[in-house]
Amino acid sequence: MCFRSIALAIVMAAVLSALAGCGTDLKISNGSATQEGVTVTLEKAAAQKKTNPSRYEYSFSGTIENNSDVGVMRVIYTFSICDKDGEEFRSFGIPYDGVDEPIPPHGVVSFSHDGIKWGAQSVPASVSIGISSVQTEDELPPAHVPQKGEYLYEALGDDKLANVKTEPPAELAFHIDQGGYGRTAVFTSGEQLDKALDLFCNIRIGEETGEMVTDNYNWISLTWKDGSKSSISLNLRNLEHYIHSEPHIFTLENLGDFWSFASDYLEEDE
Repeated sequence: MCFRSIALAIVMAAVLSALAGCGTDLKISNGSATQEGVTVTLEKAAAQKKTNPSRYEYSFSGTIENNSDVGVMRVIYTFSICDKDGEEFRSFGIPYDGVDEPIPPHGVVSFSHDGIKWGAQSVPASVSIGISSVQTEDELPPAHVPQKGEYLYEALGDDKLANVKTEPPAELAFHIDQGGYGRTAVFTSGEQLDKALDLFCNIRIGEETGEMVTDNYNWISLTWKDGSKSSISLNLRNLEHYIHSEPHIFTLENLGDFWSFASDYLEEDE
């Protein structure tokens, strides 16, 4: 390839890259929604076309205003994307959780979200804002924060899990996912299930920690006799527990014995 051809190819690649990264402001067809004294206002919305022309990432910004006389702890507001004919083809809900910072009476907070991804779609035409729920300080139920020394099965606010010793599950599963390589051990009956449950019930809550990984998500799942499930998320070997939508990481004591036993029964996921 000659120098001129190489130079032209470089220029064209740069142009295509720039075009792919350009953001397009979306028309806001309904920029305000009010429920129970709370008003959410969408001030700016943009779609950025990715390399694949049928995929976009969205960014939104605006305000949440509490016009009531009580503090607001939680607001779930929704974005609806419409095509050129006004038909909705994507929607997305985001919670504002005021567990650490409630919106005071007649107060205003700002929101900003970038990089929201939805799958393949036609070119977006407009966006509207909505509210699905509002909860005041009194309405939002208090969340139990796991305490050091509590048994894991009793610490998560799950009634069935708390009664696991008197009403054992029909199945217990332990899953390890290391960078996408998934393996699972499943116990359904006999001595193996009894042993796994015994070791599981000995796991205790340790200290809260800021340690978090992004490529090693594991879990323990219990399936009850009525078909319902209780799931426990592990971030590496720590508990990942959400309190009013906010993730908290706790170390776990006595997890090693359960982990070692269950690891002997791991099988690759299909």
